[in-house]
Amino acid sequence: MPLKRNRGVWIIIFAIVVFVLLIRHFCMGSYRISTHAMEEALHKGDYVLVNKLSAKKQLNRNEIILFKSPLQRDRDHTPLIASRCVALPGDTIHVGSAGYTINGVLYPRSPQSLASYMVSQDIREPFVKLLTKMNIPVRESQEPGKSSTFTLTLFEEYQIREEMNEKANKLFVKEKVENYMLVVPRKGETYNLNQGFLTAGREVIIAESAQEATFANKRLYLDGKEIKTFTFGRDYYWVLSDNTEDAVDSRHVGFIPADHIIGKVWFRWFKAL
Repeated sequence: MPLKRNRGVWIIIFAIVVFVLLIRHFCMGSYRISTHAMEEALHKGDYVLVNKLSAKKQLNRNEIILFKSPLQRDRDHTPLIASRCVALPGDTIHVGSAGYTINGVLYPRSPQSLASYMVSQDIREPFVKLLTKMNIPVRESQEPGKSSTFTLTLFEEYQIREEMNEKANKLFVKEKVENYMLVVPRKGETYNLNQGFLTAGREVIIAESAQEATFANKRLYLDGKEIKTFTFGRDYYWVLSDNTEDAVDSRHVGFIPADHIIGKVWFRWFKAL
């Protein structure tokens, strides 16, 4: 009798373990944020729950997602990256200092997104004192004899400028953001391969052509012939991290294939100190 009871307990434990593993594999998983790329929304060391079921559905703009790197060199050891989805398949995206213009609609940057600011050496010391007084983290990189660079959220910038006089504000300058325009590929659509596509789509075109595509002299060749258009067989997304100075996102890895997306970051269950 005890033997049967023990066997029943082990069956229940086994069933629970299998159930938990299935949930973690197909539905939800816990992951640790390992970089500063999504500050201030997520901090390095935070633990988040990722909804994997959402990867099978249409994503929405401005959601934070977890995805696998699409780079060929990362195939053997694929890093996982968390970033913000800013453009969907078929979107025309223009990135500038004001935010993202997607299909003609402006999506302003989040007040918690980080940007870089040049601060003249003439006001560096009082500037740091002001940050300390306002309980704003001092995120500084400094080159000897040159202006200091501080990383701030847009909201922090607003708070600081309210406290500074007109002269000091002129010595506190936001660095320009690189402007560019792209169309994010949609499954079944054919696109002209301009320089933007050849740069951002290089890795995914090689993957879709089963490694047969080659690039030379800023041109695409397939079976030895130059190809000026390409029909994509998958949906793709474009992601940008909130902290553009400490991030790996679509500016580095290009378009993100739909099947590389693990899921949406659901919520932070542990906040790093």
